[in-house]
Amino acid sequence: MASWGVVSMVDEPAPLIAAFVGHHLALGAAEVHVCLDRPNPAAQDLLAGVPGAVLHADGEDSWRYRSFGRRPENMNARQKYHASRILAQTRLDWILHCDCDEYLQPSGDAIGALLDRVPQQAAWVQVPVAERVEIRGQPLADIFGGAFRLPWEGFATEGGQVYDAEARQLLQGGVCGHTMGKAFVRSGRGLFIGVHHGLTHYPAARRSPDLVKGGGMRLLHFDGLTELQFALKLLRYGLADRPGNPAAHSRARWAQIRAIAADAACGDRLRALYRAAKTISAEQARALSGRKLLRGWAPGIAQRAAGVLPCPPDLRAAAFDRALIAHEGALFDQIRARTGFDPEALAAN
Repeated sequence: MASWGVVSMVDEPAPLIAAFVGHHLALGAAEVHVCLDRPNPAAQDLLAGVPGAVLHADGEDSWRYRSFGRRPENMNARQKYHASRILAQTRLDWILHCDCDEYLQPSGDAIGALLDRVPQQAAWVQVPVAERVEIRGQPLADIFGGAFRLPWEGFATEGGQVYDAEARQLLQGGVCGHTMGKAFVRSGRGLFIGVHHGLTHYPAARRSPDLVKGGGMRLLHFDGLTELQFALKLLRYGLADRPGNPAAHSRARWAQIRAIAADAACGDRLRALYRAAKTISAEQARALSGRKLLRGWAPGIAQRAAGVLPCPPDLRAAAFDRALIAHEGALFDQIRARTGFDPEALAAN
Protein backbone atom coordinates (compact mmCIF):
# COMPACT_ATOMS: atom_id res chain seq x y z
CA MET A 1 0.00 0.00 0.00
CA ALA A 2 1.25 3.50 -0.83
CA SER A 3 2.92 5.41 1.98
CA TRP A 4 1.93 9.02 2.51
CA GLY A 5 2.47 12.02 4.72
CA VAL A 6 1.18 15.53 5.32
CA VAL A 7 2.96 18.88 5.53
CA SER A 8 1.51 22.09 6.90
CA MET A 9 2.89 25.47 7.87
CA VAL A 10 1.13 26.46 11.08
CA ASP A 11 0.69 29.39 13.42
CA GLU A 12 -2.26 28.21 15.46
CA PRO A 13 -3.14 27.38 19.08
CA ALA A 14 -1.56 24.14 20.24
CA PRO A 15 -4.86 22.19 20.60
CA LEU A 16 -5.65 22.70 16.92
CA ILE A 17 -2.17 21.64 15.82
CA ALA A 18 -2.40 18.51 17.96
CA ALA A 19 -5.84 17.63 16.56
CA PHE A 20 -4.56 18.12 13.01
CA VAL A 21 -1.60 15.82 13.59
CA GLY A 22 -3.58 13.20 15.49
CA HIS A 23 -6.36 13.03 12.90
CA HIS A 24 -4.01 12.42 9.99
CA LEU A 25 -1.83 9.94 11.85
CA ALA A 26 -4.98 8.01 12.75
CA LEU A 27 -5.96 7.98 9.06
CA GLY A 28 -2.68 6.26 8.23
CA ALA A 29 -0.18 9.04 7.55
CA ALA A 30 3.35 7.81 8.22
CA GLU A 31 4.49 11.35 9.02
CA VAL A 32 2.80 14.68 9.66
CA HIS A 33 5.25 17.54 9.22
CA VAL A 34 4.35 20.66 11.18
CA CYS A 35 6.38 23.68 10.07
CA LEU A 36 6.05 26.23 12.85
CA ASP A 37 5.88 29.79 11.55
CA ARG A 38 6.94 30.93 15.03
CA PRO A 39 7.87 29.06 18.20
CA ASN A 40 5.05 27.15 19.89
CA PRO A 41 6.24 25.38 23.07
CA ALA A 42 2.70 24.25 23.94
CA ALA A 43 2.37 22.38 20.64
CA GLN A 44 5.78 20.80 21.13
CA ASP A 45 4.67 19.58 24.56
CA LEU A 46 1.41 18.10 23.26
CA LEU A 47 3.18 16.26 20.43
CA ALA A 48 6.35 15.21 22.24
CA GLY A 49 7.00 11.51 21.72
CA VAL A 50 4.10 11.00 19.29
CA PRO A 51 5.37 8.65 16.54
CA GLY A 52 5.07 10.26 13.14
CA ALA A 53 4.70 13.82 14.43
CA VAL A 54 7.60 15.85 13.00
CA LEU A 55 7.91 19.47 14.14
CA HIS A 56 10.14 21.87 12.22
CA ALA A 57 11.41 25.16 13.61
CA ASP A 58 11.13 28.25 11.42
CA GLY A 59 14.31 28.49 9.38
CA GLU A 60 15.80 25.25 10.67
CA ASP A 61 17.56 24.73 7.33
CA SER A 62 18.69 28.39 7.13
CA TRP A 63 16.34 28.73 4.13
CA ARG A 64 18.87 27.10 1.83
CA TYR A 65 16.30 25.18 -0.25
CA ARG A 66 15.18 27.50 -3.05
CA SER A 67 15.37 30.73 -1.00
CA PHE A 68 19.13 31.31 -0.96
CA GLY A 69 19.26 31.93 2.77
CA ARG A 70 16.38 34.42 2.88
CA ARG A 71 13.11 33.83 4.69
CA PRO A 72 10.24 34.36 2.24
CA GLU A 73 8.26 37.36 3.43
CA ASN A 74 4.87 36.28 2.14
CA MET A 75 3.04 33.47 3.93
CA ASN A 76 2.03 31.79 0.66
CA ALA A 77 5.68 31.71 -0.40
CA ARG A 78 6.68 30.13 2.91
CA GLN A 79 3.96 27.51 2.50
CA LYS A 80 5.28 26.61 -0.95
CA TYR A 81 8.82 26.50 0.41
CA HIS A 82 8.03 24.14 3.28
CA ALA A 83 5.80 21.84 1.22
CA SER A 84 8.30 21.58 -1.63
CA ARG A 85 11.24 20.99 0.72
CA ILE A 86 9.48 18.14 2.51
CA LEU A 87 8.44 16.61 -0.84
CA ALA A 88 12.04 16.77 -2.08
CA GLN A 89 13.37 15.11 1.08
CA THR A 90 10.71 12.48 1.77
CA ARG A 91 11.07 8.73 1.39
CA LEU A 92 7.30 8.37 1.32
CA ASP A 93 5.34 7.82 -1.89
CA TRP A 94 3.04 10.82 -1.55
CA ILE A 95 2.85 14.14 0.33
CA LEU A 96 -0.31 16.15 0.94
CA HIS A 97 -0.02 19.87 1.58
CA CYS A 98 -2.88 21.49 3.46
CA ASP A 99 -3.56 24.00 6.23
CA CYS A 100 -4.16 23.28 9.88
CA ASP A 101 -7.89 23.96 9.44
CA GLU A 102 -8.17 21.38 6.64
CA TYR A 103 -8.72 17.68 7.33
CA LEU A 104 -8.47 14.83 4.88
CA GLN A 105 -11.53 12.60 4.65
CA PRO A 106 -11.56 9.34 2.66
CA SER A 107 -14.65 7.98 0.93
CA GLY A 108 -14.32 4.58 2.56
CA ASP A 109 -11.08 2.82 1.77
CA ALA A 110 -7.75 3.63 3.40
CA ILE A 111 -5.91 6.61 1.96
CA GLY A 112 -2.97 4.42 0.89
CA ALA A 113 -5.30 2.13 -1.04
CA LEU A 114 -6.91 5.09 -2.78
CA LEU A 115 -3.48 6.41 -3.77
CA ASP A 116 -2.53 3.00 -5.14
CA ARG A 117 -5.39 3.36 -7.64
CA VAL A 118 -4.10 6.65 -9.05
CA PRO A 119 -2.82 6.00 -12.59
CA GLN A 120 0.96 5.96 -12.79
CA GLN A 121 1.03 8.79 -15.30
CA ALA A 122 -0.66 11.08 -12.78
CA ALA A 123 1.83 13.02 -10.69
CA TRP A 124 -0.67 14.57 -8.28
CA VAL A 125 -4.23 14.41 -7.05
CA GLN A 126 -6.32 17.53 -6.72
CA VAL A 127 -8.29 16.81 -3.56
CA PRO A 128 -11.59 18.72 -3.68
CA VAL A 129 -12.81 20.78 -0.77
CA ALA A 130 -15.96 20.72 1.33
CA GLU A 131 -16.50 23.62 3.73
CA ARG A 132 -17.98 23.33 7.20
CA VAL A 133 -21.17 25.28 7.73
CA GLU A 134 -23.30 25.52 10.88
CA ILE A 135 -27.00 24.77 10.71
CA ARG A 136 -28.78 27.24 12.97
CA GLY A 137 -30.41 25.65 15.99
CA GLN A 138 -28.13 22.59 15.92
CA PRO A 139 -25.53 22.89 18.70
CA LEU A 140 -21.95 21.81 18.02
CA ALA A 141 -20.27 19.30 20.32
CA ASP A 142 -16.85 20.73 19.49
CA ILE A 143 -15.10 22.99 16.99
CA PHE A 144 -15.41 20.33 14.27
CA GLY A 145 -19.18 19.92 14.34
CA GLY A 146 -21.62 20.98 11.64
CA ALA A 147 -22.40 20.03 8.06
CA PHE A 148 -20.32 20.44 4.90
CA ARG A 149 -21.29 22.38 1.80
CA LEU A 150 -19.70 21.69 -1.56
CA PRO A 151 -18.63 24.26 -4.16
CA TRP A 152 -21.57 25.19 -6.35
CA GLU A 153 -20.80 25.62 -10.05
CA GLY A 154 -24.10 27.37 -10.69
CA PHE A 155 -23.87 29.69 -7.70
CA ALA A 156 -23.49 32.90 -9.71
CA THR A 157 -26.81 32.39 -11.51
CA GLU A 158 -28.72 30.16 -9.07
CA GLY A 159 -27.45 31.22 -5.64
CA GLY A 160 -30.34 33.62 -5.15
CA GLN A 161 -32.65 30.63 -4.87
CA VAL A 162 -31.02 29.74 -1.54
CA TYR A 163 -29.13 32.77 -0.18
CA ASP A 164 -30.12 36.42 0.31
CA ALA A 165 -28.15 39.29 -1.20
CA GLU A 166 -25.95 39.81 1.86
CA ALA A 167 -24.84 36.18 1.99
CA ARG A 168 -24.24 36.05 -1.78
CA GLN A 169 -21.80 38.96 -1.50
CA LEU A 170 -19.81 36.99 1.09
CA LEU A 171 -19.68 33.69 -0.82
CA GLN A 172 -17.88 32.61 -3.97
CA GLY A 173 -18.86 29.39 -5.65
CA GLY A 174 -21.23 28.82 -2.76
CA VAL A 175 -18.52 28.73 -0.09
CA CYS A 176 -16.81 31.25 2.14
CA GLY A 177 -13.20 30.16 1.55
CA HIS A 178 -11.45 28.64 -1.44
CA THR A 179 -12.91 26.24 -4.00
CA MET A 180 -9.63 24.91 -5.43
CA GLY A 181 -8.85 22.10 -2.99
CA LYS A 182 -5.27 21.04 -2.21
CA ALA A 183 -2.55 18.90 -3.77
CA PHE A 184 -1.51 15.34 -2.94
CA VAL A 185 1.79 15.05 -4.86
CA ARG A 186 3.72 11.95 -5.82
CA SER A 187 7.39 11.99 -4.77
CA GLY A 188 10.30 11.18 -7.07
CA ARG A 189 8.90 13.11 -10.05
CA GLY A 190 10.90 16.31 -9.55
CA LEU A 191 7.77 18.29 -8.71
CA PHE A 192 7.09 21.06 -6.21
CA ILE A 193 3.99 21.90 -4.19
CA GLY A 194 2.25 25.25 -4.32
CA VAL A 195 -0.51 26.43 -2.02
CA HIS A 196 -3.12 24.51 -4.02
CA HIS A 197 -1.37 22.69 -6.87
CA GLY A 198 1.40 20.35 -7.93
CA LEU A 199 4.02 22.39 -9.80
CA THR A 200 6.55 21.58 -12.51
CA HIS A 201 8.62 24.73 -11.87
CA TYR A 202 9.31 26.38 -8.53
CA PRO A 203 9.79 30.12 -9.21
CA ALA A 204 7.27 30.30 -12.05
CA ALA A 205 4.74 28.16 -10.16
CA ARG A 206 3.66 26.30 -13.30
CA ARG A 207 1.00 23.72 -12.56
CA SER A 208 1.65 20.16 -13.60
CA PRO A 209 -0.96 18.95 -16.10
CA ASP A 210 -0.55 15.33 -14.95
CA LEU A 211 -3.30 15.18 -12.34
CA VAL A 212 -6.45 13.37 -11.40
CA LYS A 213 -9.29 15.02 -9.51
CA GLY A 214 -10.76 13.59 -6.36
CA GLY A 215 -9.16 10.21 -6.03
CA GLY A 216 -11.90 9.16 -3.61
CA MET A 217 -10.87 11.81 -1.07
CA ARG A 218 -12.24 15.08 0.20
CA LEU A 219 -10.64 17.89 2.21
CA LEU A 220 -12.87 19.26 4.97
CA HIS A 221 -12.20 22.99 5.38
CA PHE A 222 -13.02 24.65 8.70
CA ASP A 223 -12.69 28.25 7.53
CA GLY A 224 -13.26 29.76 10.95
CA LEU A 225 -13.48 27.16 13.69
CA THR A 226 -15.28 29.63 15.96
CA GLU A 227 -16.77 33.10 15.52
CA LEU A 228 -13.69 34.54 17.17
CA GLN A 229 -11.21 32.76 14.92
CA PHE A 230 -13.15 33.77 11.80
CA ALA A 231 -13.15 37.41 12.92
CA LEU A 232 -9.43 37.31 13.72
CA LYS A 233 -8.62 35.85 10.31
CA LEU A 234 -10.44 38.64 8.50
CA LEU A 235 -9.11 41.40 10.75
CA ARG A 236 -5.56 40.14 10.28
CA TYR A 237 -6.01 40.17 6.51
CA GLY A 238 -7.35 43.69 6.81
CA LEU A 239 -4.07 44.94 8.26
CA ALA A 240 -2.62 45.85 4.88
CA ASP A 241 0.80 46.60 6.28
CA ARG A 242 1.09 43.34 8.23
CA PRO A 243 4.04 41.32 6.89
CA GLY A 244 3.17 37.90 5.55
CA ASN A 245 -0.43 38.51 4.52
CA PRO A 246 -1.54 36.42 1.50
CA ALA A 247 -0.71 37.95 -1.86
CA ALA A 248 -4.29 38.02 -3.10
CA HIS A 249 -7.87 37.41 -2.04
CA SER A 250 -11.04 36.43 -3.86
CA ARG A 251 -13.85 38.91 -4.43
CA ALA A 252 -15.87 37.31 -1.66
CA ARG A 253 -12.97 37.39 0.80
CA TRP A 254 -12.47 41.09 0.15
CA ALA A 255 -16.18 41.61 0.83
CA GLN A 256 -15.79 39.79 4.14
CA ILE A 257 -12.72 41.85 5.05
CA ARG A 258 -14.41 45.15 4.24
CA ALA A 259 -17.54 44.18 6.16
CA ILE A 260 -15.67 43.31 9.33
CA ALA A 261 -13.34 46.32 9.11
CA ALA A 262 -16.35 48.62 8.95
CA ASP A 263 -17.80 47.36 12.24
CA ALA A 264 -14.92 45.75 14.12
CA ALA A 265 -15.94 47.32 17.43
CA CYS A 266 -19.55 46.12 17.21
CA GLY A 267 -19.97 42.57 18.51
CA ASP A 268 -23.56 42.33 17.27
CA ARG A 269 -22.54 43.27 13.74
CA LEU A 270 -19.70 40.78 13.76
CA ARG A 271 -22.07 38.03 14.84
CA ALA A 272 -24.43 39.01 12.03
CA LEU A 273 -21.55 38.76 9.56
CA TYR A 274 -20.67 35.28 10.81
CA ARG A 275 -24.34 34.27 10.61
CA ALA A 276 -24.57 35.37 6.98
CA ALA A 277 -21.26 33.86 5.87
CA LYS A 278 -20.90 30.75 7.98
CA THR A 279 -24.38 29.52 8.95
CA ILE A 280 -27.53 28.37 7.18
CA SER A 281 -31.10 27.79 8.25
CA ALA A 282 -32.79 24.40 8.27
CA GLU A 283 -34.70 25.47 5.14
CA GLN A 284 -31.46 26.39 3.37
CA ALA A 285 -29.95 23.08 4.44
CA ARG A 286 -32.85 21.24 2.79
CA ALA A 287 -32.45 23.32 -0.37
CA LEU A 288 -28.72 22.59 -0.58
CA SER A 289 -29.27 18.90 0.19
CA GLY A 290 -31.81 18.71 -2.61
CA ARG A 291 -29.13 20.01 -4.96
CA LYS A 292 -26.61 17.49 -3.57
CA LEU A 293 -24.49 20.35 -2.22
CA LEU A 294 -24.63 19.55 1.50
CA ARG A 295 -23.24 16.54 3.35
CA GLY A 296 -23.86 15.50 6.93
CA TRP A 297 -20.51 13.78 7.42
CA ALA A 298 -19.35 13.08 10.96
CA PRO A 299 -15.56 13.14 10.50
CA GLY A 300 -14.78 12.16 14.09
CA ILE A 301 -11.69 14.38 14.22
CA ALA A 302 -11.57 14.76 18.00
CA GLN A 303 -12.06 11.02 18.49
CA ARG A 304 -9.36 10.14 15.96
CA ALA A 305 -6.92 12.54 17.58
CA ALA A 306 -7.70 11.23 21.06
CA GLY A 307 -6.80 7.72 19.93
CA VAL A 308 -3.30 8.84 18.97
CA LEU A 309 -2.34 11.62 21.37
CA PRO A 310 -1.22 10.83 24.93
CA CYS A 311 -2.82 14.08 26.17
CA PRO A 312 -5.84 14.85 23.96
CA PRO A 313 -6.64 18.58 23.95
CA ASP A 314 -9.96 20.16 24.89
CA LEU A 315 -11.61 20.92 21.53
CA ARG A 316 -14.77 22.58 22.77
CA ALA A 317 -15.33 26.09 21.44
CA ALA A 318 -14.82 27.91 24.75
CA ALA A 319 -11.53 26.14 25.43
CA PHE A 320 -10.33 26.78 21.90
CA ASP A 321 -11.14 30.48 22.09
CA ARG A 322 -9.24 30.78 25.38
CA ALA A 323 -6.23 29.14 23.73
CA LEU A 324 -6.60 31.44 20.71
CA ILE A 325 -6.64 34.58 22.88
CA ALA A 326 -3.55 33.38 24.73
CA HIS A 327 -1.71 32.49 21.51
CA GLU A 328 -2.56 35.71 19.68
CA GLY A 329 -2.40 38.19 22.54
CA ALA A 330 -0.03 40.61 20.80
CA LEU A 331 -2.04 40.56 17.57
CA PHE A 332 -5.31 41.12 19.44
CA ASP A 333 -3.73 44.11 21.20
CA GLN A 334 -2.65 45.53 17.84
CA ILE A 335 -6.10 45.06 16.33
CA ARG A 336 -7.83 46.49 19.40
CA ALA A 337 -5.68 49.63 19.22
CA ARG A 338 -6.54 50.16 15.55
CA THR A 339 -10.19 49.13 15.42
CA GLY A 340 -11.62 48.86 18.93
CA PHE A 341 -12.23 45.13 18.46
CA ASP A 342 -12.77 43.24 21.74
CA PRO A 343 -12.04 39.49 21.41
CA GLU A 344 -13.91 38.73 24.64
CA ALA A 345 -17.12 39.95 23.03
CA LEU A 346 -17.03 37.09 20.50
CA ALA A 347 -15.37 34.37 22.58
CA ALA A 348 -17.51 31.31 23.21
CA ASN A 349 -18.66 30.74 26.79
